[in-house]
Amino acid sequence: MSLEPPELVALRRALGQRLAAARHAAEIGQQQLARKAGYSRSSVAHAEAGRQLLSRAFWRTADTLLKADGALLTGYEQVQAAVADHELQRREAALAEAYAAAQAQRATASLTIPCPDPAQHANDGLAVPTGQDALASAVTTAGTAVGVALAETLAGPLVYFLSSAAQSVSAERRGQLNEQLGQFLHEWAKTMERRELLRLLGWTAAGVVASPIVGNLNLDTDEQERVAGAIASPSRVDAQVIDHIETMLQHCKRQDDVLGPQAVLETVLGQRKLVCSLLEECPAELRSRLLSVYSSMSSSVGTYCFDLDDAVSATRYCDQAREAAQEARNTELAIYALCNASYFASWHGKTHIAIDSAVAAQRLAAKTDDVLLQACAAERLASAYGFDGQYKESMNEFDRALAGLARPAGQRSPKSPAYYFDEGVVASKQSHCLLRLGKPAEAAASAERGLQLFDNSFTHGLAYCTLSLGTARLRSGEVEEAARVIGEGALLAARIRSTRLTGEVRVARWRLEPWQDTQAVKVLDERLREMGLPCIGE
Repeated sequence: MSLEPPELVALRRALGQRLAAARHAAEIGQQQLARKAGYSRSSVAHAEAGRQLLSRAFWRTADTLLKADGALLTGYEQVQAAVADHELQRREAALAEAYAAAQAQRATASLTIPCPDPAQHANDGLAVPTGQDALASAVTTAGTAVGVALAETLAGPLVYFLSSAAQSVSAERRGQLNEQLGQFLHEWAKTMERRELLRLLGWTAAGVVASPIVGNLNLDTDEQERVAGAIASPSRVDAQVIDHIETMLQHCKRQDDVLGPQAVLETVLGQRKLVCSLLEECPAELRSRLLSVYSSMSSSVGTYCFDLDDAVSATRYCDQAREAAQEARNTELAIYALCNASYFASWHGKTHIAIDSAVAAQRLAAKTDDVLLQACAAERLASAYGFDGQYKESMNEFDRALAGLARPAGQRSPKSPAYYFDEGVVASKQSHCLLRLGKPAEAAASAERGLQLFDNSFTHGLAYCTLSLGTARLRSGEVEEAARVIGEGALLAARIRSTRLTGEVRVARWRLEPWQDTQAVKVLDERLREMGLPCIGE
């Protein structure tokens, strides 16, 4: 990974120094600025030290609060422009390098495939790939005729795209490629053995849907050949192949934290289908591990469906995750599936099911050493009690979750299914429950605590916590502050496009309807329109 250019570091530090000077001149502390801007104090400190840039909304708020007359916002935009220029230069250099490598491979490859002109696809998001070796390895296993048919029928751009382990392609272009591939396979199926067809279909489909996400996962030629060989012949699955699949899944999970479910759903579904096909002939000694991967993928897909407001699919994938975990004898993943089942049931008003699932998860978690999973189970039970109107029981379980997280950080396993779970998550969930229980002041305090504790890369959680704070402010009679905070939550929601989260923004705005003629709500509506989010009556 290349180091950040000194010019960008200098620009960011200069902006941070300007922020610190303006804050001192206004006699405002870091904590006060952080609270007004919806960030933690440590984030403000990082920004002043030049270690973190934060969002445009932060700099706009800081500019107004510190009376900087636009200097801070202008400085932020200058840094962003420099970052964008650097990124463009980096991508152009990478494209040139990839194109040169592809040309060199084309000159020596046994399978001749036309190389597309990068300028031809400059506007459709398709970049010239590397990794023709992976395609050659896969199609050689299935037969030379397959490679020839693919080359002749799908043409150079599609074959090059399928052969890449690191791609970027627009949604429209991806749809066109999938359609082309589907038409070809439909005709080809008439002359090819079904098992071989399914193997290739699983590989190509996974390659197509994974491409927008895996740009940061670089496989060397040996790794590409190993994975391609396993796909073509599942009996060749080994520990390194599973390592690669697990790495892909972890990458997708973190992409979901930042970008939301729509950015990763297709990719994980494609990978899940691939793993399902590999299970057919996976060596017995590796089957439990591959089943665990399948369970983890199913849990992730269930969560994505839940965030996209597809309750039926969410429940189905959650059940499949639990079944696979049980077959694999993986207690931790079975517990995690129970935790998700409880959460889904709570949100859909099935509180008795939610409580029963959380109790079962908690009892199993107590038999493990996974501190994060134990805290997660306690939080899910707390939320289930809160949705059921049981205040005392809910708060007791939230206290249990926080007590578990108070243990030394070294006891928290980074490989836990609940790897993302921390005090910020608990505070956010507690805030939401307190709102349901009619405790707006306590809910606001819990949400503020959550915003200070959250990792800022967890956009999804930050958005929910911010919207909870906005609702708590409104219920406390602070209309102007509520509108401002809801606007900040909407800004976060706009980044990840979760259907359920967008619905929360709509509900929060609906609650402000009695004050729609106030300046604060008019400003909020303007911000929502700028972000492409729904306003009342639109």
